[in-house]
Amino acid sequence: MLAAVVAATIVGGAITGVSASETSVHSTSSPATITTTATAKPLTLSQYEHATATQLAQMVRDGKVTSQQLIQLAMTKVKQDNPQLNAVITMREDKALDEAAAMKDTGQPFYGVPILIKGLAQELKGESATQGLPYSSTRIASYTRPFVAQLQSLGFVVIGQTNYPELGLTNITTSKLYGAASNPWNTADNPGGSSGGAAASVADDMVPLATGNDAGGSLRIPASWSGVIGLKPSAGMIKGDSATSTMASFAETKSMADTQTLFDNMLSGKVTAEAAPTDLKSVTIAYSTKSPVGTPVSQDAVNAVTQAVSFLKSQGFNVKQVDSPVDGKALMQAYYKGATSSGFSANSFARAAYKRDLLPDDGSIMTYALFKASQKLTAPDRASYASVVATAKQQMADFHQKYGLYLTPTTATTAPSNADPAYLPEYVEKMRNIASLDSKDQMQLIYDAWLHGLSKTPFTQLANVTGEPAISLPTYVSASRMPLGIQLEAAKNQDRLLLAMGNLFESKHQLKFLDSQLTNGNTTGNETGTPTAPATPETSASSESKPATSESKPTKPVTPVVAQAPKVVYAKGALNLYKDVNLTQRVHHYTARSRTHSRTFRTLGVAFAKNGAQRYRVKGGYITANAKFVASLYYLQNPKRVRVIGQHGIYSYKQMTFKSSQRVRLIKKGQVLKIKAIRFHGQIPRLELTNGQFITANKQFVIQSKK
Repeated sequence: MLAAVVAATIVGGAITGVSASETSVHSTSSPATITTTATAKPLTLSQYEHATATQLAQMVRDGKVTSQQLIQLAMTKVKQDNPQLNAVITMREDKALDEAAAMKDTGQPFYGVPILIKGLAQELKGESATQGLPYSSTRIASYTRPFVAQLQSLGFVVIGQTNYPELGLTNITTSKLYGAASNPWNTADNPGGSSGGAAASVADDMVPLATGNDAGGSLRIPASWSGVIGLKPSAGMIKGDSATSTMASFAETKSMADTQTLFDNMLSGKVTAEAAPTDLKSVTIAYSTKSPVGTPVSQDAVNAVTQAVSFLKSQGFNVKQVDSPVDGKALMQAYYKGATSSGFSANSFARAAYKRDLLPDDGSIMTYALFKASQKLTAPDRASYASVVATAKQQMADFHQKYGLYLTPTTATTAPSNADPAYLPEYVEKMRNIASLDSKDQMQLIYDAWLHGLSKTPFTQLANVTGEPAISLPTYVSASRMPLGIQLEAAKNQDRLLLAMGNLFESKHQLKFLDSQLTNGNTTGNETGTPTAPATPETSASSESKPATSESKPTKPVTPVVAQAPKVVYAKGALNLYKDVNLTQRVHHYTARSRTHSRTFRTLGVAFAKNGAQRYRVKGGYITANAKFVASLYYLQNPKRVRVIGQHGIYSYKQMTFKSSQRVRLIKKGQVLKIKAIRFHGQIPRLELTNGQFITANKQFVIQSKK
């Protein structure tokens, strides 16, 4: 929310940049395994997806894989999943491969690792730099920003840019220019904003980390709603950032090792990151679940903090319920005054394109409203913004003298639906006529219009205004199978304290990511890691987080349930493919076939309809997940006995790799076999016979037998 454009213009920085024509990201079929050279073993797509950036760099350095091969795997994943997520808006495959081929190993910490950068305020020369404005859609960056140049010097290879809202102004990722991004946990929902494309791409394993920026929560909000790690460093801490700006640049990550290494190598040198205390438990932690602007806070958000408080107390920390001393409403009213400068900047782009001032329908209605408000804002108004900021900084500095850390939910709810607008229709209509209002009424209208979104994310802006570091950690998953992060905020330049706390949560297995949930099928609130059954259709409703009281009194956490998607499913009979998750727009009908010739679908994830019904996201759209109509193509539990139904029989093998040289015998159709166990070759199940040989677990070739 309110990413780099707002931040830079508040402090008088110019947002320049120009954008290359957008490179479409098409869904194409690509191999899941990259064949490597004689000195490098094959790396599967699954292995790539589950490796950290530092691990991938070591693989390249050790000759186990090349940078070009990593880029090809990343491209495969993007082309496979992006049609459903719209997380990536431009790609530079050929350039990336050329850069990888030319790279020399000089000890770079991220040697040869593919990375996605945010499309906003992280310009790379020759690439898109539109600011998300429809009237700047063809502009190209004329230079590379220091932040991006530093990433390249660390060994990263930029493969493309991620989606974001117009000017980074909202806490969701959607715009007229690029459209809405979808959340990998449930594609009917938004991943958050404004670094939503970055968070979605990391949650989906397209890349191990993706960069973003944060001037009001734009790294932390999508981290909370997409289930990744989002660090906002102290003001001026990172290369290219101003020490007086509300904006901080960094990345969405899934590993504290990556987070730490990136932080250590992106420092600007303008400010010093102080060392974390030797004894973390000496730090007193304040916590609160009270919205700073007086809006409701969901039970899920309360539960997330309650769970974290219980964990911290179990680790010996002194944790106390204390609310922030800052007047949240006054802070946001001042914050929006600062945001008017982004409307002023947008108008300069409109004038260049249209030779006139902005009109309401040129782009986002909020951009227009901010431009009009900027015309009437007075010098005393701007001075009042500076006064509120100075007061908040002093209040939090005093607060941290007693409480080294401030714990809150990162967001007040889980991710909103993509059908939920950034601004309610009644305020959109009022903003169309904002020019007729005086300055005071204009600013009140802007506050009222933004409140619909702000009520979901009221906890993040404080760190930006005060310049303090804050981190969102993915510690909680709701009963509706959606993540919600906790936020830890520290005193200015105490970034390493936050990193140490992140390491603690990670080392104690408190971080919960999408891929681990789908792999394990666990309830993420269950710290013993004991698997629980998937939700029934009746309990799978993706009900939005219900408001709870704003009191910070701990309550018993809700036990969340996470759905697990089979890798491949088959249609038991006739089946429809739909464009939308609610199954209202049919795009194809598949007729019924016999079991051995049934239609199969590779699942790309799980999604939930408005009524809570579970769907499978597949290439081209969505299908039902109802067990009456589809089932896993492979046995996932030991069937004990199977009968061969393949027309030409099946082979048994000595090993699970199923190479022709490992064949033992042909087993004819109709023969019944005893099964010893289910084994996995990578992520593909095999059936181990009682004689130690292996056969396929594909239900098109074998069927469970009671005889």
